[in-house]
Amino acid sequence: MTPSPAGHARPLHRRATVRAIIACVLGVAATTAQAELERLERPPGCEFAPGMEWPEMRELAAEITDIDADYVRREGEMISARGNVQLFEQGRRLDTEFLEYDRATGLARTEGDTRLFDGDLLLHTDGGEYRLDEETGEFRRIDYLVQSVPARGSAGVGIQLAPHLHEFEDAEYTTCPINNDSWWLRTRDLELDRERGIGVARNARIDFKGVPIAYTPYIHFPLDDRRQSGFLLPSAGVSSRHGVDISTPWYWNIAPNYDATFTPRVMSDRGVKLGTEFRYLQPRHEGVADIRYLPSDRVFGDDRHYVQWFHQSRLTSDLRFRLDAADASDSEYFRDFGGADRYSGSTPYLRRRADLTYNQPAYRLRTRIEDYQVIDPELRAQREPYQRLPQITLEAGEYLGRGLAWDLDTELVRFERSESDSLEPLGTRFDLNPTASWRYDTGGFFFEPSAGVRYTHYELDRRGLPGPESISRTVPRASVDTGLVFERPIQDGRRLQTLEPRIFYGYVPFVDQTDIPIFDTGEADFSFDNLFSLDRFVGADRVGDTHQLTTALTTRIFDEQTGQERMSLSAGQIRYFEDREVRRDPQGDPLTESRSDLALEGRVRIGDAWSGRGSILYNQDEGETTLTALSVSYSPGARARINVGYRQREAGARSIDQTDVSVLWPVTPRIDAIGRWNYSLQEERDLELLAGLQYRSCCYGIRVVARRAYDFDETYDNSIYFQLTLDGLGRFDSGVDSLLSEGIAGYDALP
Repeated sequence: MTPSPAGHARPLHRRATVRAIIACVLGVAATTAQAELERLERPPGCEFAPGMEWPEMRELAAEITDIDADYVRREGEMISARGNVQLFEQGRRLDTEFLEYDRATGLARTEGDTRLFDGDLLLHTDGGEYRLDEETGEFRRIDYLVQSVPARGSAGVGIQLAPHLHEFEDAEYTTCPINNDSWWLRTRDLELDRERGIGVARNARIDFKGVPIAYTPYIHFPLDDRRQSGFLLPSAGVSSRHGVDISTPWYWNIAPNYDATFTPRVMSDRGVKLGTEFRYLQPRHEGVADIRYLPSDRVFGDDRHYVQWFHQSRLTSDLRFRLDAADASDSEYFRDFGGADRYSGSTPYLRRRADLTYNQPAYRLRTRIEDYQVIDPELRAQREPYQRLPQITLEAGEYLGRGLAWDLDTELVRFERSESDSLEPLGTRFDLNPTASWRYDTGGFFFEPSAGVRYTHYELDRRGLPGPESISRTVPRASVDTGLVFERPIQDGRRLQTLEPRIFYGYVPFVDQTDIPIFDTGEADFSFDNLFSLDRFVGADRVGDTHQLTTALTTRIFDEQTGQERMSLSAGQIRYFEDREVRRDPQGDPLTESRSDLALEGRVRIGDAWSGRGSILYNQDEGETTLTALSVSYSPGARARINVGYRQREAGARSIDQTDVSVLWPVTPRIDAIGRWNYSLQEERDLELLAGLQYRSCCYGIRVVARRAYDFDETYDNSIYFQLTLDGLGRFDSGVDSLLSEGIAGYDALP
């Protein structure tokens, strides 16, 4: 073999699109597809071709051929040259020891050390024949380097079929830098089509660190970021719930605006599951259809399926249609497949919804049809959500100038249930909720009174139960929101501190709502934001009575140069002048506390590495904290992060008391440690343990993660996740990216 260009070892190339297939050694046909990921930056010290001097080109007219050499001889149309021969044409350069060029046929024959360069592909050969007019040729014993990918390799024979189309026999291909042989694709036949951005290999073997790890009779990989049809890299893992779990997706690039992915998934304990995802995009509509089917689940004992269709249409410039519908075969589906099929194991129900929305600057009119499939088997019949058949809402508002504004929320909805679900009432509800406000704001002072009235009418079907079937309710309300903003420079003018006192007064009279059933209304969780709201309920079936005064104080610190907020601390509390008698449950006792929980909230950023935030609700009457949510993050670099969190909530059966620690930390410049520990102090058990390592080299990356997770059936699911990324060829993944992105705040999935 001749020496490599510029005296280097065989040229090599790296690509950052990480989709392909490492087929199992049994020989699955493989193709890389859907090159959608960003190009990855190489770690330090990973220049692809260090010291490489690419041949310089000449700007020539299309009909001009320049030949420089130590010796040139011409006999008619035949030109012979030897010694430092350089042939230049538009967009091409040929360097060789000996050249014989027939101008009549356009055939150039070379011998000895030969280099052919077209501005992107550099061929270094022992000689061959090249037709300059047709830009085709055949060469022997080749080293090649593709600058645009970049990639490198070698071949026994190379044939140029067109300017950007080459075939190589007995070839090697890699994207590792020169002098780095971490992985190779070795194949009998290799085709590089740079015009289409596709590489194809037949009867190929993938060697990693000198060890064969996969064989495939066919593999199809990208040379650029264009999407390509073919097999995606399989995923593989082992878990106590599924056993050995292998998926081999096949991507079909049907058209620029249509594609589909078919994913056979083999689970040793359950069987073979087929997933199909179809995506479409048109100027006026787009959507995704997802179908997953597992016949005769050996563990469950029956067929399993999951179907989801999401669709959006722009019917006119102002009219939109949106559909989001899903269906699962059984209530255990997401407990078994939640981590892989979009929803978690705690999914109580699947929503099926169709919306038709008309938008105007001053209003939005929406018609909705909504149904549900209950997934949680413990969800009691009376708690199952109602169907909305249909729901029509009108949201309107306008700023009139001089601080005056009005808003209007209107709803007409029919609530339905099947007769077999329960004896809960059905009905139609009309809700009208107008509000008028005026705001005076100078920047340092604001004053905003607001008033409104809520009218709600019900036509009910009690289904044989006692109670009125026609009910009307009218509830007025009024509020005043006012506050000041004081500013002062601190730290020699480098920081700006504000002090922002705020007072909010609100009044909603008591109106008896005992006879009104609950269709879609629940009590709002109390938080700092609720200090400035009159709504104790979410939904129209209850309007909470209140007579309250909120006092709050906020201080912030800003960086004067960047405007970035460095710290924010807030505290506030509501004082109640009357008991709150309206409850979601008509039999519930009135709320008699004269004050709300003391709400504290804060955010802080110290330097560029430290950040923290927290919320605390403290019940002064009981002397206890009802909610604590604290988190601290330390991130001195893009790939270094430590998160520590604590969350506690007193809510009866829904109470929680948990710690959460997650880590992504560089052990060496190329090795990162990964971990998460989510622990329940209340139950004294681990909720999730995750530990692993990730390694990033110049042309490949490896992640190995072990996970132990507490499941809803009160057992632990133990799993091992493995991922191998070969730059420009593919990523062998078992779901590591989604697992770490969900478990570690701020985690960047790119290796």
